[in-house]
Amino acid sequence: MMLGIASVMLTTTTGCKKTCDDWNELEDKDCVEMREKFYGYYVGVYTQNGQTSNGAVELSEYSGNVKRIRLTGSGNYFELTGSSSFEMPLQQVIDVQTYNMEGSGSLNGNQLTFNATQTYNGQTTILNFTGTK
Repeated sequence: MMLGIASVMLTTTTGCKKTCDDWNELEDKDCVEMREKFYGYYVGVYTQNGQTSNGAVELSEYSGNVKRIRLTGSGNYFELTGSSSFEMPLQQVIDVQTYNMEGSGSLNGNQLTFNATQTYNGQTTILNFTGTK
């Protein structure tokens, strides 16, 4: 009888699946924030108005919101929409000039891709970036 109870308990215990909080995922038996896999330095190519140039993007932690990823150096951010996808809500970017920017993108393995629309003085520009970590 004791052997039967121990067998049932063992089956129940090994059949459990760990669950994680929202915007976290299971990785190597631990819960980690989904956004952590995005962090890093990506080297790639920008395309803007048909012109291409080499460039880089760095993504880092955005404190205070588990769904946000900081676009390092600009103060702007991406917001997760899924485990490997994000959007850039409409934001004002202050650089050499001030413009509005919004878009979306994804991470596939170590490859980051995003497409954005920039608006400055009533003119709209399409910006695309693809880079590898």
